[in-house]
Amino acid sequence: MLKIADVHLSDSVNGEYIVLQNQGLTTISLHGWVVATDAYSSGSIADACEEMYVFKGEILVKPYARVVLFSGGGTDGWCPTTDGKWAYVAYWNRSRRVWSGASRIVLLQPACSRKLGVAMDPAPTAAGRQAEETARP
Repeated sequence: MLKIADVHLSDSVNGEYIVLQNQGLTTISLHGWVVATDAYSSGSIADACEEMYVFKGEILVKPYARVVLFSGGGTDGWCPTTDGKWAYVAYWNRSRRVWSGASRIVLLQPACSRKLGVAMDPAPTAAGRQAEETARP
């Protein structure tokens, strides 16, 4: 389970970041996870989009590994940390700070691993087909 481990506020957009950690026992993919301020529930789509970061890559995070999301610019990738472990570092490439002005920060988990927005027709079971045939006039 990915959780917010630390929020580092700064006067500079390049010094502001959030640390996430996989505190579960299985490797997870970052794809579809969202970090947002309370603007996501404000009712304004424009405000919500401005203060919401969506992880798009299929980055696999092992148990107890960390992810650092910087508000400023840089190149995404795995980097060694001072404690000898590795962390995935992602950069939002914003020009303004976001977390320093937020009253709340939330981490939203993807609802499922399937692609959203694709209609899925469940395959009928043998019992379902038989019930349909019986119900026909």
